[in-house]
Amino acid sequence: MRKLIKALHFLGLAMFLGSVFGHISLGLIPGVNQHPQSLLFARQAITIATIYVTLPGLILLTVTGVALTLYGRLGVFKVRWLTLHQVLGVLILLNAVLILYPVGRELLVAADQLVQGGLSLEQFDAIAARERFFGPVNVLLALATLFIAVMKPGFRSGRARA
Repeated sequence: MRKLIKALHFLGLAMFLGSVFGHISLGLIPGVNQHPQSLLFARQAITIATIYVTLPGLILLTVTGVALTLYGRLGVFKVRWLTLHQVLGVLILLNAVLILYPVGRELLVAADQLVQGGLSLEQFDAIAARERFFGPVNVLLALATLFIAVMKPGFRSGRARA
């Protein structure tokens, strides 16, 4: 059972991180940020990917992470690397749900207003600045969480390593 849960945890990671890199790639298309219609298309694609891939991946990561913790009887605050992994996971979840998802919805509405002529590129860019800050924060947290899980650092205190 543990192997199945772990495999689903990795699937959630692939869904979450893969879709985030897809969001980033859409923003790198030449000219996408200068043409309102292209911007709207990119925001629609990001919204669809968020709803059907990013958020389900994050939910799968969270549920399987909790299951692995309970199944392994490791708990919270018992193993230092795992505790750090869990804390970073909670920060990723909070950033995604409380900041990035609402900003993404706001950007979709703003892109539509941009196409309709009710918003300027500068106004859109001001809203997008939040995503440009908090998005990379989540990517860095996700990569740190991944490396901590793989490396399982000892965080030894009081003893020098030989």
